[in-house]
Amino acid sequence: MGETKNKISSTQLAFFTIQTAIGEGALTLPFTLHAISSGDGWISLLLAGLTTQIIIVLIWGICRRYPELTLMDILPKLVGKLVGRVISVLFIAYFTALASIVLLNYTRIISSWIFPTTPRWVIMALMMFTTFYLAKESLRMIARFEVLLSSILVILLGLVMFPLFKGNVLYLLPIGLSGSWPIIKGIENAAIAMAGFELMFVIYPQIQSKDRTVLKTMMLSYVIITTFYLIIVISCFVFFSPKEMDIVPEPVLYMLKAVSFRFFERTDLIFLSFWVPIVMTSIANYVFFAATSIQKLLKVNQPTLVTFIVVMVCWLLVLIPSDVLQMEKINKWFSKATLIMIYGLPILLFAVTVWKHRKNKTVVE
Repeated sequence: MGETKNKISSTQLAFFTIQTAIGEGALTLPFTLHAISSGDGWISLLLAGLTTQIIIVLIWGICRRYPELTLMDILPKLVGKLVGRVISVLFIAYFTALASIVLLNYTRIISSWIFPTTPRWVIMALMMFTTFYLAKESLRMIARFEVLLSSILVILLGLVMFPLFKGNVLYLLPIGLSGSWPIIKGIENAAIAMAGFELMFVIYPQIQSKDRTVLKTMMLSYVIITTFYLIIVISCFVFFSPKEMDIVPEPVLYMLKAVSFRFFERTDLIFLSFWVPIVMTSIANYVFFAATSIQKLLKVNQPTLVTFIVVMVCWLLVLIPSDVLQMEKINKWFSKATLIMIYGLPILLFAVTVWKHRKNKTVVE
């Protein structure tokens, strides 16, 4: 009965997925995409959305064969105890590091745009305190909170779309000018920004709906996420000329800064104020995944204590880089690691799952 009470519905899964995938990356994605794919960055984004849908199907294909188990329980059955434990530790490290990277990048933006004289560790500590307060709760409580919070995304989308009408669509032309390789290379940045679908590995047993409904919900959620990012990217691409895009590292905020209304002048600050809880929920979800996975791996049942330890580790990790150059190096290194965790390992695990299934079928016959 207690287990059933903690399960989430497909609607809650959709909002939980959207909040996990939409983080600080949206503020810098147009710049990073333009640096690689130029005006064709939006095509890279669409291709990343397509490849993400394929990986969602693969992860779902693994989880549906073990509906009552999480990744930590599945891995020993697929690759053996020792290798399973190694991959489990890698996933826990990935979830913890991803929470830290999101916190690190967002704190840098908050420091430079709103609180330039406030020490970074203070902003980080405040963010991680609220993160801990949310992440220590059950999945159902977290999902309910994020359903309520999702209405903010509509407001933010409205703010981003407003400059769209002042832009120049001709900046997107000619389509395909950058060439096929830069477009393919840009998929990497877009896919990293949309990471979050791997949550199925952790929460699949806690979803009430049938397996096909889970797949449909996840795929629909990522259609919404891809559309959200696409609107942001195209808004920036048509608002700034190609030459301006090359020198604006946070184009969303610069674009909003140029727009003012009768009742409030600094639209960028309004946007950032609303964006704080969105980023906080993304960090909290990854902290929750790490804490839940640690409890499964070590077979402990102390969610508050484990969550507190993960939060402290995240906070200490983000204090390490001392300057922007170190942050950029860490981001580049972690981008490669993220691709392995969200693309490489699911493909490998799906291949092993299919091989195991065929092997068992042959033995039975």
